[in-house]
Amino acid sequence: MKVFITGSNGFVGSNLCRHFLARGWEVHGLVRTTSDLHFLEGLEVRLVFGDLGSAGSFAVPEGVDYIIHAAAITSDTADDATCRRNIFLSAVNLAAKIEGMTLPPKRLVVISTALALGFAAADISEANPGRPADFLPYTRSKIEAERHFLSRWREGRLPVVVLRPGDIFGPCDRVTSARILRSRERGVPLVVGRGRNRFGYCYVGNLSQAVELALLREGVEGNAYTVTNGEVPTWRAFFTALQNGLGRAQRVFVPEWTAFALAGVMAGIKRIRPRYEPTLTYYRVKRVVTETTYDISRTVADLGYRPDDDWERQVEEILDWYLRERRNGSIE
Repeated sequence: MKVFITGSNGFVGSNLCRHFLARGWEVHGLVRTTSDLHFLEGLEVRLVFGDLGSAGSFAVPEGVDYIIHAAAITSDTADDATCRRNIFLSAVNLAAKIEGMTLPPKRLVVISTALALGFAAADISEANPGRPADFLPYTRSKIEAERHFLSRWREGRLPVVVLRPGDIFGPCDRVTSARILRSRERGVPLVVGRGRNRFGYCYVGNLSQAVELALLREGVEGNAYTVTNGEVPTWRAFFTALQNGLGRAQRVFVPEWTAFALAGVMAGIKRIRPRYEPTLTYYRVKRVVTETTYDISRTVADLGYRPDDDWERQVEEILDWYLRERRNGSIE
């Protein structure tokens, strides 16, 4: 079977490439001509060069059976224009490209975000939404992209399934895992408050499993499914495991009010210096001091999803990758 993966050189995309190659699929990956292909080294991915910002800049390979849309900016601080260009408009261009194919794919799986359902609540689902997260341009653009794809399905144009992963962690995660670990190496404590709240932890291997199921399961087109581990850790347990793997036990815990105050100071600096990238924001602090879990019962029932819940082993895999990248000089 042939699969075409957008954003194949990124964190999620490269893990999807490994997943499908290991199962004997022929993998085609869309990358920009300027993309860092470090995570695809040694993989037999058939590269397609182009940019989702321009539908005319690339072609979907003929005979592709399935398409996975994994390309998108991942940032809770990016502005509206950046998110709209790199999330919503990319979705519009990809949909148009697929609709123009002579032989369309059997299924398109779009990777969105669980934040479309909200946060700061337990067992969040469409019937039980959390606190809205659409104050983030990232979330707004993801929701718009979802609506566009699903509207094309309702019109009979695209056989699409949307997946909404929680907080994705795993090897090749330079956006979150590497930054967290590098900050800890520089002496920044990770646990805020008591750290007793759970979060929607989603190991990238579990997401890859869900993507494959969403491609192949019959009768699930037009639906959106949330993806996390079945058993999720607390922030304290997760951060402690990461810190122990670095040999950096945390002895000083940051009070919640201190974290919020620092986030306020950094927000003030951001207003004065727009290029400044804050390490703490109100949203980030709010996430770690409130419970955020998602109901995955529909994903289990409809897709046959069976998550691997050994998150401690998964943390070891993240650490092994990070330390290897540090030794190789890929992470400074």
